[in-house]
Amino acid sequence: MPILISLYLFLSNNAFARSLKATADKLAQETTRIGHGVALFGLVVAGIYFMIGKQDAATKMTQALMGVGILMLSPSIITFVKGLV
Repeated sequence: MPILISLYLFLSNNAFARSLKATADKLAQETTRIGHGVALFGLVVAGIYFMIGKQDAATKMTQALMGVGILMLSPSIITFVKGLV
């Protein structure tokens, strides 16, 4: 009997979907936090390149700012893509 109950719980679509959605939401939150840290690190590195006078400092700053922009717009991009489907 316990085997049937556990099979019912594991094969139930609603319980499975809820746990996957919660997991995906938590992963998205953590990924955003990590992305903010990486973006801040990229801006710091680009600033250091400017201070020491590297030739490709402008390119590094442009890439860092574009990365920050994409990170900030990612919720809007995701809702746009979901609207296409």
